[in-house]
Amino acid sequence: MYCENCGNEIDNNATVCPVCGNTVAAPAEPVTNAGYVQQPYNAAYQQPADQGAQQPYNSAYRQPYQQPYQQPYQQPNPQVPTSAQKSKIAAGLLAIFLGSIGVHNFYLGYTKKALIQLLVSLLSFGIFAPAMAVWALIEGIFYLTGHDGYTTDANGVPLGE
Repeated sequence: MYCENCGNEIDNNATVCPVCGNTVAAPAEPVTNAGYVQQPYNAAYQQPADQGAQQPYNSAYRQPYQQPYQQPYQQPNPQVPTSAQKSKIAAGLLAIFLGSIGVHNFYLGYTKKALIQLLVSLLSFGIFAPAMAVWALIEGIFYLTGHDGYTTDANGVPLGE
């Protein structure tokens, strides 16, 4: 049993916590039902049967310790139909030849980045189009070579050949 005030483990028959002096409620009496006596403690775990599993107590924060959140298991390489995959060659070539207006990013589903490239090129009347073209040329090479971060589309689907 644990003290409700400080969280330290105390004797099951104790009425006062020896660490903080808090008064502890007496454990519940066994319940009888047609000759069956419910045991108050689960012998396998040494836990009160009616309270379930006890969490370790984090005394620094005066609350039970909680495990950090863990992501649910996901398959590392989900099988994606080839019809849903975009081509890395098409993405690379679109970036090299039409990248200054963001066509390759529209193709891959990155609409925000594509709109930035398109609007910078058009609203500057072509003054910043060469800068967008250099940016797109580098992205095109990354798509063609499979550089880290350039192997999937906007939905996380791996790029096909």
